[in-house]
Amino acid sequence: MVTTPAVLALFDEKDPPDVLARSYFFVPAPNRGGGTGRTRVGGVFLHQPTVAILLPSDFPPLSRRRPGFADLRHVLVRFSFMLDRLPSRHAYRSATLVIALDHPAAIVRAQRPTRVTADAESTDSVTTEFSAALDGLARIGAERTKVKTATYRTGRLPVITAENRGQNGFGWHYEAQEGAPLLPRIEFTLAVIELPREATELSGRLVCEAVVDAPRLGILTTARAAPAEPPVPFRLPLGLAA
Repeated sequence: MVTTPAVLALFDEKDPPDVLARSYFFVPAPNRGGGTGRTRVGGVFLHQPTVAILLPSDFPPLSRRRPGFADLRHVLVRFSFMLDRLPSRHAYRSATLVIALDHPAAIVRAQRPTRVTADAESTDSVTTEFSAALDGLARIGAERTKVKTATYRTGRLPVITAENRGQNGFGWHYEAQEGAPLLPRIEFTLAVIELPREATELSGRLVCEAVVDAPRLGILTTARAAPAEPPVPFRLPLGLAA
């Protein structure tokens, strides 16, 4: 199968993604009464996911012989987000995007990137379970991990790790390297999700948390930054299976 330009256009990163929601981060902070309150620092722009339907021809013959394959449908979903700017003398140490799917039978079969090391080596190569067409789509999602050295002051990229927590969701963790904090830029990821054939939509919730270095009483401290808002829902109509 040859991936059509129309399908590739769904994942074209030259066009900015639509913002689904903006969440603000809050960290614990002492208040005047001697207790603990919270202070807003930074946040995240969560983007509308984009979906493409995968056809049986996107899989090699051996995979299509898996028992029950005809009763399933597969979709390729692009997720993206961008951290908001922080106040002066603050820095993002890490950020984690977590997606929880609503359908109880939905299974995440592949995530890209899988892991990007401190040396910017990515294990994004697609296994033999997927065809060359899917390989081409997955590479699009991996391109954002290959930024120019000037993007980060030291040229050191964050370590990216895919996480799958089963019923508790899946996502990606971004860990900054020493002297190279995470910067506000659009991060793209891809996931292959398996659903029952009768499913006509993919829905779920997005949430992003971070760890922030912030000055407090003249001392640089590290605090977990979480949004005050609940996870952001999304809904992707899939139509009827062919």
